Amino acid sequence: MAIDIRALTPSDARAKRALRLEMLALHPEAFTSDAAEEAQRLLAWTEERITPSADKPHDLWLGAFDDGVLVGCVGLAGRYRAKERHNATLVGMMVHPRARGRGVGKQLLDAVLERARAIPSLTHIDLTVTQGNDSAQRLYEAAGFTVFGVHPDAIRVGDRHYAKVLMLLPLRTTVP
Repeated sequence: MAIDIRALTPSDARAKRALRLEMLALHPEAFTSDAAEEAQRLLAWTEERITPSADKPHDLWLGAFDDGVLVGCVGLAGRYRAKERHNATLVGMMVHPRARGRGVGKQLLDAVLERARAIPSLTHIDLTVTQGNDSAQRLYEAAGFTVFGVHPDAIRVGDRHYAKVLMLLPLRTTVP
């Protein structure tokens, strides 16, 4: 069955939270968030985060559904200080292992970038990816992201240190 990509709604909060907690536990080095800390958050936090808000018009969450089951998601987090409103950050990209190798990550990335490009005031999308996560970095590079730096020792998982690769995608050169 085909993968359905759509905006997440508050009714998807329980599935999103479960996917996120599972992915944080399976791949702690891939995320800045910590599974134990995230597990302490109430479901209402997830509901609020995925609910569209007029105060945060650049924020959105997309989900990939396989036969009605959430198997991946990605978010866009805008910046709302006056000098940064032209920027947003790609966040929370994840695809469950059972859905990998089927192009789900690419579909999610393409869909979120299509929506970002439809926001006239956005000119740049940035992201971080854990150094060594070559498949994710290749996915982002294929979409046009370029590396602009590396944050060494960005996260620590137990006694291991991981760098984060900083990447940027210009959406357009001028603001309308």
